[in-house]
Amino acid sequence: MARMDQRPEKLTKRVLIIDDEETIRQVLTEFFASFNHGHAYKVETASNGADGVMAVLRGRPDLVLIDLHMPVMDGLQALKQLRGIDTSVPVMVITASRDSKAAAEALNRGVFAFIPKPFDFGQLDHLVALALPSGRRRTSMSPA
Repeated sequence: MARMDQRPEKLTKRVLIIDDEETIRQVLTEFFASFNHGHAYKVETASNGADGVMAVLRGRPDLVLIDLHMPVMDGLQALKQLRGIDTSVPVMVITASRDSKAAAEALNRGVFAFIPKPFDFGQLDHLVALALPSGRRRTSMSPA
């Protein structure tokens, strides 16, 4: 039971955006800054799947947005490794690819949503709210 003199703490959710297009990473970072879902968002970005996997190993995010076609390690390879690390993190695939085989493989790996580019910001806002409900608190990996 909360004490009356305490203000509700605004939870911070960690979001990892993995996309080789700098413009997409910037637009999505700004997009998360404008959300009002009852918590703040701390956004980290990676420009390829290998860097994205390393970011997850450094600290588990609450949500991952990943492109399918990237250099060094593509999104499907990264998704496979991410699922080997943690199956509970919601992953949304954002891609301009119309490759139905890749989409099916991503969905078979348990992605939360498959979002085609260019994406609809209203739809993305709704999907993020569903993936990260404000009442659910994840254990923080960082010291208090």
